[in-house]
Amino acid sequence: MSLDDEILARIRTAQAWDRAAKPEDFQLRVAANGSVLINLKTRRAYLIYDEDSELQDLRDLKELFPNLVFFPKQ
Repeated sequence: MSLDDEILARIRTAQAWDRAAKPEDFQLRVAANGSVLINLKTRRAYLIYDEDSELQDLRDLKELFPNLVFFPKQ
């Protein structure tokens, strides 16, 4: 799936939950091995992977969200 298709699919899914959601409510932040689509209105974040992304942990979360608190894996 292309990056554009993945972004549009995530926005359409958000619109299914919230009919007032508009494409302008979203911001894409790009990292080295993936992208994050952020709904600025609800503050929800969606990890976006396309055919060029590495399917691994997004190591740049601390850079994207410096105040994020990580919980230990169980």
